[in-house]
Amino acid sequence: MESSSKMTVAAVDRLYIDRSIRDEFMIHLLAAAPNEGVGMLAVGEPFRDEDGLHAVEALRFFPGSNVDRSPSRYTMDPVEVVRALREIRESGWQLGAIVHSHLKGPATPSATDVREAHYPDALMVIVSFAVQPATTGVWRVVPEDDLAVVQSVDLVIREGA
Repeated sequence: MESSSKMTVAAVDRLYIDRSIRDEFMIHLLAAAPNEGVGMLAVGEPFRDEDGLHAVEALRFFPGSNVDRSPSRYTMDPVEVVRALREIRESGWQLGAIVHSHLKGPATPSATDVREAHYPDALMVIVSFAVQPATTGVWRVVPEDDLAVVQSVDLVIREGA
């Protein structure tokens, strides 16, 4: 795999997640119900995958507490954010994605999600529990002519090694 370290995480075309990490955040998000759940994903350096796409791989999930305690909004506890970002930096990783759940809506960013995307270099991973089985979407928000354009990012769940 060729390194693409000059690329930001938000510019990648594909996110790889081991099933164990995906299961970890699914359990965490479910446990947060009836409120939206939240957390952060750390990733390694961007690389070109076997299909030639710019990609990143999730390395760790950092669960968070939704201080809004709301079924339709989330704010991760700032102390947990600082702690996670410090560990991500000290481990030589990058913030890859903000993960949150939609209990009744689709796995796509809401207008509020886009407006409150405070980490533009990170992806959005949204899990919808409105349908069963739950669906997961990965998104990036790209500024374009004073607008926020939402683009889909490919998700690949890998079986653990």
